[in-house]
Amino acid sequence: MDVEKVAGYFIAVVEAGGIKAAALQLGISQPSLTAQIQKLEQRFACPLLVRHPRGVSMTAAGELYYQHATALHAERQRLYAQIHALQAREAGQIKLGTGEAWWPLFVKPAVLDYQADRQCAVHIEFGNRLALMASLLSGDVDVFIGHEIDDLVASQQVRFMPLFQDAESYYVADNHPLLTDTSASIDPQRLSDWPLMRVTPDHARHAHLLANPISPTTHVNQVVFDVDALSPGIDLLPDTQAVMPYTSRAQMYLASQGVSVLGAHPSKRGNVGLYTLRNERNEKVDALIQQLCEAAQQVGISPRHTS
Repeated sequence: MDVEKVAGYFIAVVEAGGIKAAALQLGISQPSLTAQIQKLEQRFACPLLVRHPRGVSMTAAGELYYQHATALHAERQRLYAQIHALQAREAGQIKLGTGEAWWPLFVKPAVLDYQADRQCAVHIEFGNRLALMASLLSGDVDVFIGHEIDDLVASQQVRFMPLFQDAESYYVADNHPLLTDTSASIDPQRLSDWPLMRVTPDHARHAHLLANPISPTTHVNQVVFDVDALSPGIDLLPDTQAVMPYTSRAQMYLASQGVSVLGAHPSKRGNVGLYTLRNERNEKVDALIQQLCEAAQQVGISPRHTS
C-alpha cells in the first residue's frame, strides 16, 4: 500500500463529504477508491468512516487519522517547497525582501544591475519588517531591507547591517484641508482629529517574533484605515481625508502620486538596514548587499556600514 497516496485519498473523501464526490475530484473510479479506503481501515483494524445515504462521516479513529494525515500532508508540501527553493538557489536564484518605500528609492536599480551582471533569477517579496523577518527565518528570503527591530526574540539568529537613519513624516492628499493650516499641521494632537491611514502595520500573527506585545493603535479618531500595500493607501487618501504616517524619504515619490507632506514627526526616528541570517551568508548575498549599498550611495543615502 502506498501510504502517502492512500492518506491523500482519505483526506479527499473527508473534505468532499463522500466517496462519489471524492472519486470525481481525484479522477479515479468509485469502486477503486472504496477499495483503497477499505484497505486503510483493514490496516488499522477499525473503521475510519461511517457510510450513510448523504455521504460519510468520521469515527473517532477517523478523526485522529485525519489530523495526522493532514499534518503530514502540510509537512510534505513544506518539504517540497524547500527542495524547490534549494534547487532554485543552486541555479543562481536569490530571494530579496523589501519594504515598498525602499523599492523606487534605491532597491529597484540595485536589483536591475545585479540581475544584468549575473543573469540570474531574482525573487522579490514586499512586506513590512515583521513579515519579512518571518520570511527570512523560514528561508523564504535571503536578505531583506527594513527598519531595525529592537525587541526581536531571534536577534541571535540574524545579522543587521544599518544603512541609514529614517524619520517618519505625515502625508495627506493634495486637496486636504490641513494643507492650508500650516501652523498646526505637524502637531500630533491636531492630527488626531483626522482619520489615520496606516500602511503595512504590524500584524498580530507576527507577535511571536517580539519580546514585547505589539503596541495597539493610540489614535483617538474612530475612523482608522489599515492597508497592506502603499498603492491602496494612496488611492484612499483623497476620498477619506486621512493622515498617513510614512517614511520621510518617500516625499518625492509620493509627490508624483498626488500626495503632499505636512511635516516630520517630532520624535519617530530609526535605523533602516539589511537583515540576513547570521550563519548563512554567501557570495551571492554579499554581492547583492554591495549592489544595494552602491545604489543607496548614488541616490544620496550614505550607508553607515558596508562590510
